[in-house]
Amino acid sequence: MSRPEQVFRRIPGEGWLVLAGSNPELGGETADLMERLLERLDLARPIAAIVAPDCDPDQVNALLESLEEWLGVETGYLELDTDLEVEGWEESGLLLLEGDDPELWVDALQGETQRRLRRAMEQGGLILAIGGAAGAFGSQCLSPIRPDSLLPALDWISESVVVLQPEDAHGEAVRDWLQQEERRLVVRLEPGSILALGPVEKVERWGAAAPEIILGKGWAEE
Repeated sequence: MSRPEQVFRRIPGEGWLVLAGSNPELGGETADLMERLLERLDLARPIAAIVAPDCDPDQVNALLESLEEWLGVETGYLELDTDLEVEGWEESGLLLLEGDDPELWVDALQGETQRRLRRAMEQGGLILAIGGAAGAFGSQCLSPIRPDSLLPALDWISESVVVLQPEDAHGEAVRDWLQQEERRLVVRLEPGSILALGPVEKVERWGAAAPEIILGKGWAEE
């Protein structure tokens, strides 16, 4: 059986790409997130949240307040559709990305904006993509508006699809995609599950709930 570090092929960089199925909280299933962040964050750098218009701003602000109180770090709030040209957000030690539709993120994070996000990763930043935003980082994604077909995504995790709902993970579009010869995989993030992909092929589970990993046909032929 393949080890996790062999299955997940992430873009290079000194930082962490962290995918969360739901908005983390100080307690409950994601209680150990703060300890993990303390171990890895450069607390001399600020925290920024980039938030899609389909997101609840009160939830995001509550999370930012918790992080500011716990870590003692300055935080900032940016809107996905209007604030990506603001200077310096890629210098943040922690970038929170939150929203429900991965297609919005794929469309927004193109060109220079994606290069800035990659610089954050290359310079050791931690990118925490929550909910549908996590789905943008696979090679393909499913939009809730068009759930019957896969769309090109950012391809930060090669040959992968990241979803939240069981019906998406096991739907016809994803099943057909998994039947191809390439070594493909699906990650389903349950509420409370957090998958962390670090430098030098590190793969860690940070939440109490385990993500569901479905390997495609290509993995059976190794």
